Amino acid sequence: MQSRQGCSQKKLADAARHWAAQGRSASHNVEPDERAADPAEWEKVIAEWEDQLEEEGGDDDGLFAVWPENKQAVHIFISLRRCWRVDGMTGHYFGIDRPSIESTLNMMRIKRKKHQAILESLMIMEDAALPILNRK
Repeated sequence: MQSRQGCSQKKLADAARHWAAQGRSASHNVEPDERAADPAEWEKVIAEWEDQLEEEGGDDDGLFAVWPENKQAVHIFISLRRCWRVDGMTGHYFGIDRPSIESTLNMMRIKRKKHQAILESLMIMEDAALPILNRK
């Protein structure tokens, strides 16, 4: 059986794939949610998924749920949506600009002792989103 941490990492990856797909079916049975393309709607979507997780204890309908321990990382990931490094000629995504991550964490007043764990979560999400963002 997979550990809670392993499941948590999978949930982070699912959230990133869903975001990267911008409401299109991505992979791993993540169904589209039309509101996913609008970052302003994410607060409501995340709240609904949290409610569903609390009520049902799972995500049998194929949607991913944002677990409480992932909520902060998902919000930061979405906050960094305009900080991706992209090749100007090819449009190829390379990843989230690292100085932007540090700046965002500081501006959001995230305690320094949490930075490493959040960076690790962001890298999991980044790795999951890149193949979808780079699909032609």
